[in-house]
Amino acid sequence: MSTLEMSVIKHASAVQVERSRSACIRRLSAHLVSIVNLTGATLVIASLSTMFLSILVNVVLRYVFGSGITWAYELPAILFPWAVAGGLVMATAQGRNIAVDAIIKLLPERLRWVLAILINLFTGSVSVGVVYYSLPIVKASQYSRLAETGISQIYGYSSLLYAFSMIALIALLTLIDYLLGQRVEVSDPSESNFS
Repeated sequence: MSTLEMSVIKHASAVQVERSRSACIRRLSAHLVSIVNLTGATLVIASLSTMFLSILVNVVLRYVFGSGITWAYELPAILFPWAVAGGLVMATAQGRNIAVDAIIKLLPERLRWVLAILINLFTGSVSVGVVYYSLPIVKASQYSRLAETGISQIYGYSSLLYAFSMIALIALLTLIDYLLGQRVEVSDPSESNFS
């Protein structure tokens, strides 16, 4: 074999190893996003179910015994923010946030890729900013307590930190995917995933 043939084979082998690494990182990234999606779904189901059941039990107790459990009215103050946070995380993980992509569809593929990178950088930066600047508010909320149960409101406000930390993580993982060569797919709004 000539030196040129050997260098071509080495180069092809190096390219194959790099593609294999990229595919492994992208699979790991997709797995992490699916775990984050699962945490959001768990929070939504658990918080909505708990709120529904506590209010249902309270209504039954009011009709049967004439008085209910007063703390059932305070439970949504803690759990509803978690339901919303879980929903935000799920929407981000599944790529189902509100988006206007009419102009994006007109761009060539390379510019769509650059724009997707910029959007994920912006989303991640804003999310990190929200977490950073909301920390004093969350810390201060520990001194505010619900009237009936005395539960600190920090438990509800902490959902803000969860939601935007997970959105920042998803933006980072998506950014890595794009930098590893993922194509930017623009879906047709007339196509529905709910059929």
